[in-house]
Amino acid sequence: MAATITSTSERITISGTYKAFTGAAGSTSTVIQFASGDAPASGDAERFLLWKSGANTGDWEVRFIESATSTTVTVTDGGFSSAPGTGEDFVISSNLDDIDAATAASVVRKQGRSYQMRNRDFELTSGAFLADVNASLSTESTQTGSGFISTYPVADGCVLQFGRLIGGEANDSTETIGGCHIIFEVSNNTLIFTNQGSANNAGPVLNFYGCLIESFSNGNSPFIRAPGPMRIVGCVADGPMGGRLYSAASELVDTRFSGNTSGGIAWSLGGSFTRPIANAFFFQGNTAIKAFESFTGTFSNTTFANSMTNIIDSGSAASGLLFSFIDCTTFADAGITADRGQYEQLKSINYTVTDASGTGLSGVKVAVYDTAGDVQGGGVQTSSSGDVSQINARFFRKDHGATAVSKAPFNIRIRKYGFVYLGFQSSVAEPIKQEVRLAENPNVVLSKSAAAALTGIDINFNTSTLTITEDHGVQNLYDYYQRQLEYDAKLSFPESWVRTGSAFDIADWDVVVDGCTYTGDITTTGTITLLNSGLIIGTSTDSVGTTTVSTLTLTGLQPNSEVRVYSAGTTTELAGVENSAATFSATLEASSVDIVIHSVGYEYQKIEGADTSANLSLPIQQRFDRNYRNP
Repeated sequence: MAATITSTSERITISGTYKAFTGAAGSTSTVIQFASGDAPASGDAERFLLWKSGANTGDWEVRFIESATSTTVTVTDGGFSSAPGTGEDFVISSNLDDIDAATAASVVRKQGRSYQMRNRDFELTSGAFLADVNASLSTESTQTGSGFISTYPVADGCVLQFGRLIGGEANDSTETIGGCHIIFEVSNNTLIFTNQGSANNAGPVLNFYGCLIESFSNGNSPFIRAPGPMRIVGCVADGPMGGRLYSAASELVDTRFSGNTSGGIAWSLGGSFTRPIANAFFFQGNTAIKAFESFTGTFSNTTFANSMTNIIDSGSAASGLLFSFIDCTTFADAGITADRGQYEQLKSINYTVTDASGTGLSGVKVAVYDTAGDVQGGGVQTSSSGDVSQINARFFRKDHGATAVSKAPFNIRIRKYGFVYLGFQSSVAEPIKQEVRLAENPNVVLSKSAAAALTGIDINFNTSTLTITEDHGVQNLYDYYQRQLEYDAKLSFPESWVRTGSAFDIADWDVVVDGCTYTGDITTTGTITLLNSGLIIGTSTDSVGTTTVSTLTLTGLQPNSEVRVYSAGTTTELAGVENSAATFSATLEASSVDIVIHSVGYEYQKIEGADTSANLSLPIQQRFDRNYRNP
């Protein structure tokens, strides 16, 4: 069976298929076995093979034919996405030479690989499949009428493709070869290809790969409504044209759009694409994108030149519409024509985290927070062998009926227990791709599990309150604080405590020491409260003032010695004991004391002006009193 190609004074029609067949068992992704139908032949090389992989045209695949025999077809461009099963349906494409051969020179003029459809557009119907490479095609629709008339009609179940895409559809492919130069010229406001207003699983497939697409409108507005997949990859599209793409399988990637000077048409989304619109460049035009109803879309690495009058025509947007622009040209609220729909702009953050030697680390927590404290990128990310999932930081948000709000700058936290934590602020005005090296934290002593198991310390980040209910010192408190900061729920809080040796500056936090002793210096602009004989041994400074409590320890005492401690130069007793053990210990708030030691049979001993501004331990050597007699 061969396609039927006919012409009128205004149109060339391709009806049906050049060849259609059913595949046999044993096919691979690159070699298709023929079973029945129109047998392939060696002359079919350099045509295209369509695999109708299911009823949804969004799943159909097209590949370039490298060679063919009467029993096999070998395809290239990376092959099909999988090996087709027995009984699958295939179609071999018609091409521009078929049209030239079927029409008179007054209808189609060919010179080399250039084809001119004289004063005619074209139509695909009854499952037609037209594809070609490395060709130039000039067309002209001469139809006129009221309103938007239909031109270049492509019926459901038909496929139109110019150029080749290495890797094929739905594969994030970007490499194109064999592109064509296509000229569309219209003489009326027109709906090109179809006049359907919603997605259609049987809708036609429209693929343009590596092509130069030119539109001449003669003052009219050509508009494409694509209910099936439309893919424009690696192309240059110049001149007045626009379209509404409804199929989720549509792809708009690596393409330059210019010369669309009409304010009435633009490219719009009538569906949510599986693949984000990426690396598009809009310049020298009126409007880049038209927001329509409640459809959503993602744009990445898309450039909007200053020569564009508007970025988004939002007059037809509903409140549920959301457009996300990732790593695109930053634009202001004024680039959106109306306060309708929702719009956000984001910049990507890609970190690789390593140790000081450059070895990738696992288990590093990375989080980015906006000015409202909302975590970006869907939550806290955890590294695996150094790799951190991309975080998209939203710096611009415009809600329906509202003006835009800035969400920058961002607070960025990078933490792993046992390493020095990083916390900094960034506007993220441009995408970030960076290796971050973490230094080991020499101040951490306890293991992660041991730090988490500590009891008697409660750090309430929400109220900025530290409560200690069991005896602890600086090291335990530091390690516990480091562990708490690493929890996902705590990454939003800054590392505000600063440790210097045995001293903590805890900013404006409140401290409660309840029924226990904390050993170490603490400074805060908040308050320190001691409950139930709670004690801080060290210098504590709060909003009330500074208090120094030190420990005086005397060792080597003769048992049953009497020890008295006085404020230096006075008879004011601060501490003492009638009958000591070998060691005597007391906590003091005095910075200097006199110490008196009595023991029967030993010389009286007095130490004057001992410095107790910090903890002091004195070894005591009591001399035997040779003049003492015990009758």
